Amino acid sequence: MSPRLKAAIGLLITVLLLWWVLRDVSPAEVWAELKAADPWLMIAAVVVATFSFVLRALRWRVLLEPRHEGTDFDTRFGATCAGFAANNVLPARLGEFIRAYVLASVARIPLGGSIGSLVVERVLDGLVLAVLLFTTILLPDFPLGESSAAELVQRTAIVGAIVFLAGFGLLWMAARRPAGTLVWWDRTLGRAVPHRLADRARGLVDSFVRGLGALSSTGVFVRALGWSIAVWLCLAASIWLGLLAFDITAPGFTGAIFVQAMIAFAVAAPSTPGFFGVFEAATRLGLGIWDVPEAAMVGFATSYHILTLIPVTVLGLLYLRRIGLRLTDVSRGGAVQS
Repeated sequence: MSPRLKAAIGLLITVLLLWWVLRDVSPAEVWAELKAADPWLMIAAVVVATFSFVLRALRWRVLLEPRHEGTDFDTRFGATCAGFAANNVLPARLGEFIRAYVLASVARIPLGGSIGSLVVERVLDGLVLAVLLFTTILLPDFPLGESSAAELVQRTAIVGAIVFLAGFGLLWMAARRPAGTLVWWDRTLGRAVPHRLADRARGLVDSFVRGLGALSSTGVFVRALGWSIAVWLCLAASIWLGLLAFDITAPGFTGAIFVQAMIAFAVAAPSTPGFFGVFEAATRLGLGIWDVPEAAMVGFATSYHILTLIPVTVLGLLYLRRIGLRLTDVSRGGAVQS
């Protein structure tokens, strides 16, 4: 799929979802909800959400540790913020690649190893989110009942868990058998690579597999999994504080975990930079289970989304400026490297 077509599809999805979110909501009522919100609780929600990037940087050290020890926190945190900033302002979801590219450039480690560590991170995120979502909806006081929404959410959780478990299994085998993985590459996908790029592609695959080193050690895996749980519980706490700011108390902390999982899976869909539309639709769909008033849902979703997006974007752009790069330069450089 071409970048332009992907961007067009993302824009269409964003417009349709924003229409769905706002279709029956009075702007005056939303404005009233925004004025009545507790600013200190919203500030706390933004601070906690921003702190989750500190936890991500700490987890990244564990993921890199088996093959690339010695990366400093400042570089990991800066690269993390730069990647999320890119997702917020650039099309085509370049953020994850830019994050890996910045770390590889500054820390002087192989790009494939940096990418491999982030693949493991995403698999861990998927596992944790699937478990949190599935566990939450199984709680006896969760208000899904026998509705069609309950069946949809339960099936989604089960499918998600199966997909991520399968992905984890494949990556685990690749990490445990790096030599065998390279042999498989040479005999299958490697044959489709043009001859002039074969050596470079094989080197990238080799460093990528080595970047999966966190999966080759049970101890490292358990520590990384623990950090992943901390990241998502931190974000759920941020959601909970934001809900309290709008006096949305019915979901509680477990409801915040559920809404966070819904948002995390939803933003995987194509959309514009910043995930506008997708984020709001997932929030409204999740909170709708508790019959939260539409104006309160929209007021919370839009304000929380925008306010939590700003700090990481600013931090990412400032870090790139400090190391002498711009997002456009990094995205072009990353494209050349890839």
